[in-house]
Amino acid sequence: MIRSPRVLPALLFFLLPSPALADRVRLLETDREAAEARVEMVLAAREEVLASAFIFGDDPFTLTSLALLRDAARRGLRVQVIVDAQWNKIPRAVQAHLLAEGIEIHEYHPFRLDRLRWTLRRMHDKMVVADGRELLAGGRNVESTYFGFGRQIRRRNYVDLDLQVEGNAAAEARAYFRQLWVSREVRAVEVQATPAEMAEASGLLDKHKAWLDARIDEARHDPNRAAAELTEVGPVRFLHDPVGRKGRERGVADELRDLLDSARQSVLIESPYLVPSRAFRESLRQALARRVHVRILTNSLATTDNLWPQAGYVGHKKELVRGGVELWEYLGPECLHAKTAVIDGETVIVGSYNLDPRSERLNTELALAFRDQPLAAELRRTLDEHLARAARIDARGFPEGADEPYPGIPRSKVLKLRLLRLLTPFLEKQL
Repeated sequence: MIRSPRVLPALLFFLLPSPALADRVRLLETDREAAEARVEMVLAAREEVLASAFIFGDDPFTLTSLALLRDAARRGLRVQVIVDAQWNKIPRAVQAHLLAEGIEIHEYHPFRLDRLRWTLRRMHDKMVVADGRELLAGGRNVESTYFGFGRQIRRRNYVDLDLQVEGNAAAEARAYFRQLWVSREVRAVEVQATPAEMAEASGLLDKHKAWLDARIDEARHDPNRAAAELTEVGPVRFLHDPVGRKGRERGVADELRDLLDSARQSVLIESPYLVPSRAFRESLRQALARRVHVRILTNSLATTDNLWPQAGYVGHKKELVRGGVELWEYLGPECLHAKTAVIDGETVIVGSYNLDPRSERLNTELALAFRDQPLAAELRRTLDEHLARAARIDARGFPEGADEPYPGIPRSKVLKLRLLRLLTPFLEKQL
């Protein structure tokens, strides 16, 4: 069989031996693992900490994280943060205090009358890089709900997943961060606050840092605490979109479709949003024609945090199932937010990329991919466990065994979804 030329780079990367590029990785599947890994990375850093996220909140977890970064800056490290301008919720006085402490903050695509297209093009990256040697990336934003503390702000938690990497992929991530940092896509934050406001902000971070210091001390004196173990897996591919307008160069969408096109046995996917583009539907069709088993888990109407992509997804449910996709919807009680995949039982993909037009055409995205059968099996077990709290969708677009498409959902929410569906034909490319 002759393979498509665009699939060859992805295949050759995984097939050719390259021991010099060996990386070590760890799947961060629980909220506690994800939070502790971030703390340990910052505490161990000796030169710099680079952090980017779609959302930085105004909540206890975010403020504790910022206090930790402030501590790193006080130790003499270079600390740089990039946050999407639309989702920068850090209080103004806290930002002013952090700038005075030496932390640099840039916003991606702030509102500008001469750059109105920026309004639709957001930075969806989520990563931390320490000293160019360690990388953490995946689906979690910097906010309480992504680490199991949703009750602090009276919101539902997310089910998510990150990947921790030591090795060459971290150096590539640092290079990408630096390229974005000096680009015209970001602007340095300029905020002002009175001395009293900054003193109050400093005291607020002091309280959160004191709480964190107590937790760190407990962990260090816990005799049952096991050291984190990373597994050597060979090269990890760090995939990212080009800095600047998407579509001019190959990006994450192209790379992920190549990996999907390389599948020969199975593709297991989790994505919070599922609004399949024409290109993705074609790759699915070809995979199914090769008798590849394709299973996708996405949010149900009960668990989704965004009705717009849910409205776009509803119109594709029957088409996907009748085409041969094994389609499942998560029932909660949390909201599914992980963006992961396992291909042929050996390739692992973790990132920020959603299966929707916005991730494909508009937002900046990241993904990490590597081959390792034991870790692929570990991730598959997690994906399988999520099905215990999910419903399989049948050819009617209904949960199997149900007499209606949205059992148990309030009529007001169903009505709102149906109203939004009237608009999705005109807006689907923005979902």
